[in-house]
Amino acid sequence: MTDEIIREVRRVRHDISRRCDHDPRKVVAYYREFQEAIKQSGEYRFCGETVETDDADPAQANVDTSSGT
Repeated sequence: MTDEIIREVRRVRHDISRRCDHDPRKVVAYYREFQEAIKQSGEYRFCGETVETDDADPAQANVDTSSGT
């Protein structure tokens, strides 16, 4: 099953590259545009994004502030 998944991922990646004329700059632009569309959808969260919460007190967020680092 894993081999099938890897083959499918490679097939999709090759198809994207082919649609971008195998130009690395176009491929990167495609992925950036796709990422932005996914972010705008609000369906997924991305690393590095700040998440707004109502908790202003770090103690309520289970954050250890005693080490000072």
